[in-house]
Amino acid sequence: MTSKLLSAILVSFLAAPVCFGQDVGSQSDSEVAAADRLQQSGNLTYAIALYKKALTASPGQVAAQSGLIRAYLRNEQVDEAYELAKSSLVVQPTAAPLLSATGWVQYRRAEIPESEASFLAAKKADPNQVDAYLGLSRVYRTALFYRKAYDEIQRVHSIAPNDPAVQRAWLSMLPRSERIKALEAYLAAPHPENKDENAGLQAWLEYLKATDGQPAHACKLANAVEQTETPLVAMLRDPKHIAGYGLNVKLNDRNQRLLLDTGAGGIIINRRAAEKAGLKRISKFEFSGIGDKGNREAYYAVVDDIRIGEMDFRDCVVSVSEKSMGLDQDGLIGADVFSSYVVDIDFPVEKLRLNPLPKRPEDNEVKATLASESNSDADDDTEGHAAKSTAEEGKPAADQPPRLHIPKDRYVAPEMANWSRVFRIGHNLLVPTRVNESKTMLFILDTGAFSNTMSPTAARDVTKVRGDDTYKVKGLSGEVNKTYRADKAMLQFGNVRQPNEDIATFDISGVSRNLGVEISGFLGFATFRLLEMKIDYRDGLVTFNYDPSKLPPAIRPR
Repeated sequence: MTSKLLSAILVSFLAAPVCFGQDVGSQSDSEVAAADRLQQSGNLTYAIALYKKALTASPGQVAAQSGLIRAYLRNEQVDEAYELAKSSLVVQPTAAPLLSATGWVQYRRAEIPESEASFLAAKKADPNQVDAYLGLSRVYRTALFYRKAYDEIQRVHSIAPNDPAVQRAWLSMLPRSERIKALEAYLAAPHPENKDENAGLQAWLEYLKATDGQPAHACKLANAVEQTETPLVAMLRDPKHIAGYGLNVKLNDRNQRLLLDTGAGGIIINRRAAEKAGLKRISKFEFSGIGDKGNREAYYAVVDDIRIGEMDFRDCVVSVSEKSMGLDQDGLIGADVFSSYVVDIDFPVEKLRLNPLPKRPEDNEVKATLASESNSDADDDTEGHAAKSTAEEGKPAADQPPRLHIPKDRYVAPEMANWSRVFRIGHNLLVPTRVNESKTMLFILDTGAFSNTMSPTAARDVTKVRGDDTYKVKGLSGEVNKTYRADKAMLQFGNVRQPNEDIATFDISGVSRNLGVEISGFLGFATFRLLEMKIDYRDGLVTFNYDPSKLPPAIRPR
C-alpha cells in the first residue's frame, strides 16, 4: 500500500462521524486496535491521530491513553508523553498499562529510580503486564543488577513467549547453539517498527553463522598477569596540545597506536591497520558515533595475538572501519576491554594500571580476558560474559536442555564502599551529574572527547547558550554541522566539582535515542587529564583522585 493511499484512507477514517445506533465504546475500541496496528507498523503519525480520536470519544480510556503515551515516546515527543502520563495517572493511579507506560517515559527522561517504582507498581496492579517486566529488566541492566534483569525476562517469557519485544529480550539469554535458529525465526517475521534494531540483529546473525561450529573467540590471556602497569602515549591535537592518551598495541606483532577511549567499546581500527596486521574478516556490520554523516560500514575480524604491555591475549575479535574515522591514530581501544580488571587511568603520570577485581564472596577466582569485541553480547556482566564464551566451546548433550547463561548482580566490595555508582549501557558509563543547581542528569564518561560537552536542551536549562561556527566537533560519524557555546557551568559528579567556561554544546539527541535514555552531555579529556580515574566496569563503580603535586609543571596550580 502506498503512503498516499494510506494517508487518504486514514484521513477519511478520522473524519468519519459516529454512525447512528453504533456504540461509542465499541467504535473507540476498534480505533485503538487500529492505532495499535499502525504503531506496530511504524506509522506513528497516523497512530497518534487515531489514539487522539479515540480519546475524544472516550476521554478516560486507558488503552488509548497508554497507547498514545507509547506512540509519543517512540516518536521522540518525550514532553508530550510525560504530560499525558502525569494527567492520566491523576485520574486512574492504579491502571497497570498507564503505570507501565509512565515507567518507560521516566526511563527515557533519565529518572531511573522513579521508573523502577512505576514498573513495580504496574506489576503489582497486574501480574501479567508484559511491559512492566520488560521495563524492569531494562532498569536493572542499566543499574548492573544483571541477575534481577534475567529473572524478569524469565518470568515475562513464561507469560508471553510470542510477544516480539519478549522474543528480542530472550535472544541474548540463549546459548550460542540456540541463537542462530531463534534469530532466523524472529527476523523471518515482519517487524517494521524496529528497523534499526533489526539491522543490528541481522548483523549479529551473520556473525554467528560465520563462526558457527568454531570454538568461541574467547580472547584468553595467554600469560599469567594478575596486575600490570603500562605507559600512556600522548596523542597530539597539534604540535603544542594533547588531544588524549593512547596505548602502543601489537596486533599480530604489528605496532599500532590506539586512543584510549572510555566512550568507545572494544577495539576498532581502520582498514589500513587491519591489512597491515593481516586480520581475517568474519562478517560486516555498521556503527555510528558523534557526527552528521550517519552510519559507517565496518566488519568484524579475528586477531590471533594482541599484546598490550606485559599482557598477551590470543584469538580475539576486533572491529574494522571500512573508511577513515578521521583519526590521526590507527584506531580506538575502549577502556571496557580491560573490564576483567580494575582500570586505573592515571593521566597526570601517564600510566595505565590494571589491578584485580575484588572477588565476590561466592567466587573462587576472577579470570581475566580481553573484551575486544563490542557487540550484542557485551551488554551483560563482564565476568559472566567471559565465562559464557568459554563454556560455548562445548555443546550440551542431546538429551539435556540448552544451558542458559545466568549472570550476577553488581557487587560493591567493602574497600569500594565510597566509590561512586554509575549506570552502564553497553560500553557506556552514565555518570549522574549536576550542572550549577540543576537536577541530576546523565553524562557519558568519555576520554575520547577532548572537552566537556552538553546538549542544547540541558545547557539552556542552566545557563546561556550562543551559536559558535568557529568551534569544530568531529566524531566517528564525521563533523557536527551546528555547534554552540554555553556560558559558565559548574559540573558536579562523583567526588569532583569543576567550573567550566564556554562549554561546547551540540545536538546529541541521536545518542539519547539510540540508548533509550536522556544523555545531557559528555565528560571529556579536558577534565580527566588532571585526574587519576579508577573504573570497575563489572560493578559500575568509579572514583577520581586529584593530586596537584602529580601534575606537570606547566599546568600545576600555583
